[in-house]
Amino acid sequence: MLIIEDNPSEAKALHDLLVWNGFEVAIAATARQGWSQLRAWRPDVVVLDLGLPDADGLTVCRAIKADPQLRDIPVLILTGRSAIQQLVEGLRIGAEDYVTKPYDPREILARIQAQLRLGQRIASLKTYHLRWWNLLRSFIPSSILQILQKAPHEIMGPARMQPLSVLAVSWGGLWERIQEAARHEGLPSGTLHQALNRHLNLFYESVQAEGGTPCPVVDGAALAWFNAPISCPDHPVRALRTALVLRERIRRLHLGLPPPLRFAPRFALHRGLALIGLMGGSAYLHYTPIGEVVEMTRRLSTLAPEGEILLTPAFHEAIQGLLPVQLWTEAPAFIRMPLYVVAVRR
Repeated sequence: MLIIEDNPSEAKALHDLLVWNGFEVAIAATARQGWSQLRAWRPDVVVLDLGLPDADGLTVCRAIKADPQLRDIPVLILTGRSAIQQLVEGLRIGAEDYVTKPYDPREILARIQAQLRLGQRIASLKTYHLRWWNLLRSFIPSSILQILQKAPHEIMGPARMQPLSVLAVSWGGLWERIQEAARHEGLPSGTLHQALNRHLNLFYESVQAEGGTPCPVVDGAALAWFNAPISCPDHPVRALRTALVLRERIRRLHLGLPPPLRFAPRFALHRGLALIGLMGGSAYLHYTPIGEVVEMTRRLSTLAPEGEILLTPAFHEAIQGLLPVQLWTEAPAFIRMPLYVVAVRR
């Protein structure tokens, strides 16, 4: 508790009352002293007299409420009955309560305790909201959270057709390990889950580092898209860079893992238009793209050679000249278009 009061006898009387009732109390006789103690101590409540010798008490109150680190400290104004205009102004600029002099000790104690109870409830709500916010952040990609904070209409507005670069990664050996775990012939499910999460964590980190948006695993493939909701004209370059970085990070991860815990990545990159926006209704909403570009990328990733980055003609056109590629001569006959693989070796 901090008392900012220039009258020594009044300050001491209030100090003794509060100490007698179990409060830890400090006294400041000037605005300067009060401000110094506020910054150093961060009391639970400030009892502020408006008639200070070196500054108007309203100025002190205004400064407290303008400071992000101090604004939540309750301010209880002490004022004479004739200073109604000052009292109204104090409440207008953010003071939580007031007591007029001369005051009944029971009244000021009751008002201080009320502010402390309110502060405890607010602190509890902040902790509760922070806990849920941190949990929510683990479910929502950082790119979506970033746009929701800066330009929510980009997410909440109508779905639209948008050019996207899409990256899909399938994991060689994953299905076999899952089947073995189901038959109790292989890895325990917990160990399998931990290994998969280590691979997926590298995927999500690499995608978000380039401003991309990952989505949940679909049919064993991890997908991400670039250019929504964060706009990036160089989205093909970002998607390609993500694939190259991720491939190297997975290679390094595998150096420390036994063979049964290594899932060989298969990469596919495609570019095209997709319908993107919030899909669903009042029961469930999911920000996602829908279209041929998404589905084709996912399917191609299951066909790609292990450890290789497969490019469609549309994607190859966008990054042509950035790094060497070669025609994929082993493409299945039913794929009626040329496909390319990145020729840069690890």
